[in-house]
Amino acid sequence: MRGGADGTIEQNGRAAPKGRFRMFSFIVKAICLGAGMSVFYALAMLFNKAFNPEGPLWTYNMFGFLFAGLLFGILMSPYAEKWLLNFHRQVLRSMQRVSPHAMASGFAGLMMGFFFAMLLTAPFWYFLKMPAAAGVAVFLVLCVVLGYLGVLIFSRVSLWGGNVVGPMAFRADAALPKVLDTSVLIDGRILELYMAGFLEGKLFVPDMVIAELQGIADDSDSGRRKRGRRGLDVLTKMKEKEDGEVEIVDLPSPRAGEPTAVDARLVNYAKSIGGALVTNDFNLTKVAKLRGVRCINLNVLSNSMRKTLLPGERVDVSVVKTGKEHGQGIAYLDDGTMIVVESGDRFIGDSVTVEISSIMQTVAGRLIFARATEGRDDDEDDAR
Repeated sequence: MRGGADGTIEQNGRAAPKGRFRMFSFIVKAICLGAGMSVFYALAMLFNKAFNPEGPLWTYNMFGFLFAGLLFGILMSPYAEKWLLNFHRQVLRSMQRVSPHAMASGFAGLMMGFFFAMLLTAPFWYFLKMPAAAGVAVFLVLCVVLGYLGVLIFSRVSLWGGNVVGPMAFRADAALPKVLDTSVLIDGRILELYMAGFLEGKLFVPDMVIAELQGIADDSDSGRRKRGRRGLDVLTKMKEKEDGEVEIVDLPSPRAGEPTAVDARLVNYAKSIGGALVTNDFNLTKVAKLRGVRCINLNVLSNSMRKTLLPGERVDVSVVKTGKEHGQGIAYLDDGTMIVVESGDRFIGDSVTVEISSIMQTVAGRLIFARATEGRDDDEDDAR
């Protein structure tokens, strides 16, 4: 949440209505003016009691101090408004790192701490006849201590599910929780990333994803049935990891008016816990970004990790088949990138050193054009 140049407040990446910002600004100004006039009114009373002016000077001093308090409030209101906006933004960022269940449990612990503070201070009030100031001081100290202990204890256990909240939720640099889509489990590459430790933080798999995997595994088509079973096997191996943090979550049934599609519910759940959505679906990635949800697409990651080649470089490849055009040969790099070899049909089944001539970026990925260096060397020898 931050102020815009046109008088709006940006909240969670969206512009809040200008009327709401004006109301907020009006309330802050009113509080600052009231606080300034109250403070300077108290100063005026102390000043008049100290010097005891006679006649109209008393009234003049009061009006002078009140006017000074009014000016002080006007001058301080922009700084107070800016500080409150920055504080609100910091609170929102901190809340995004903690799940709603942990926050609700922490609030319950805070209320429980206040309740025990009242119980402990009651004997001091009724039996020991402690002075009011001392009783208030003891009550405030107990509220701070017991409230902090209540938040610390209760926030580690979710009262609405019984799941222990790990210590990662309390670190300022804690990794974002991640919600896994059906497509990444079927793909299978996420298993190697997870086993190698590249996926940090809690991984959540909603029950509807498992139901979708089961439906695919029970399909009559053999190809879909294999993909569904592979997805279930990948999830099982991830759950069996000793130090793993994969959790199956049961989402409540959608209410009237809420979306029932799996993709929409995944996006809503990732947004509700302040986490990231892991998927291979290009369209789902776009929808998640439009909804303000961070998305990790493994296809984008795979393309980014491919070996970088430049025109003029030489690489050894194995030509496996002919291309669409006459005389072309097709080869593949280890990462699956296709190389079109000019006049490479005569090298089918053999390994050959090729020189990169050009690189084309397509929707499906990179397409590399190359020339066989062996043929070029022979031609140059013939020319000599």
